[in-house]
Amino acid sequence: MAVGPKPSTAEGYHSDVTEACERALLTLLCAFGSLKPTLRLVGGLVPRYLTPATPPDVPAHAGTSDVDVVLNLQLIAEGTGYAALADQLTARGFERYVNPQGTSSSWRWKRQINEYIYVLIEFLRDAGDAQPGKLVNVDGERVSALSVKFAGVVHDWFREREVTGRLLDGGGISTEVVRFADVPAFVILKALALDDRVENKDAADLIHVLQYAGTIEEIAEMFVARELSQAHPGAVEAGVNALRRRFCDDQHGEGYEKAGSVAYARFHDVGDPDEFVRAQRYAAGLVQLLLGYIDERLSRLLAAPEAAHLRAGAAPT
Repeated sequence: MAVGPKPSTAEGYHSDVTEACERALLTLLCAFGSLKPTLRLVGGLVPRYLTPATPPDVPAHAGTSDVDVVLNLQLIAEGTGYAALADQLTARGFERYVNPQGTSSSWRWKRQINEYIYVLIEFLRDAGDAQPGKLVNVDGERVSALSVKFAGVVHDWFREREVTGRLLDGGGISTEVVRFADVPAFVILKALALDDRVENKDAADLIHVLQYAGTIEEIAEMFVARELSQAHPGAVEAGVNALRRRFCDDQHGEGYEKAGSVAYARFHDVGDPDEFVRAQRYAAGLVQLLLGYIDERLSRLLAAPEAAHLRAGAAPT
């Protein structure tokens, strides 16, 4: 499977490719050595750990064909022995991705797993006040990271678990601690990605996590806690607003007609027109239920007299 556009339906994803992504991730962690605790996993591999399959209650996630990692550039810069990160990656079989136009990338790296499967590694960093989409060098000009709005939330809003698997190239079995976006961080970043590019897979990943990461009330409470913490100002609001635009009723149309709801139904390739509309309505209904709980809970908490200090620095989303 060569590197190319992401499949637009669930049928384009396969468990052996997802497992290859996990093996590539474990091998990548080894390339960072003592700095591996600074890496945060985001993107399509996260549901594998955030909502692990427990059939029949929680079905397996569709999977992924790439590995998205957020780097903490400050901590990397303060580390030692990583002026040659590109050498560390190359030594473990990673190579810079070359696009169809022949341009080599410094933030996207490719790893050949076997004759048929390649895994794409994407290095990201928090945009901060910089323009999203700007590249920032990590190792001279050989390795860089793409600036992504609010990507830095995962440095604080994350979960971790031990993952055991076989390293690539016969490196043996290794157990590594994978640190990955928690539910609010994952949903916020996926919602922003969906809002930018409206890809079927982003919508499907979002709905899968909202459906299986806990009850909607529990997930709403997670968002409320993140907002009231006053850490990463604007992140929750940005994610919620993106969800509203892509899934919710407004003056432009009903939620099930919105691009996010349609993208979710298209990913699952529902052939029957009635089933397709039901899938659209399910996605829209789930998101609107979540946002209703968040709005109600935040309004009630921020209206309480003891929340005066929060009202000064936070507002309901």
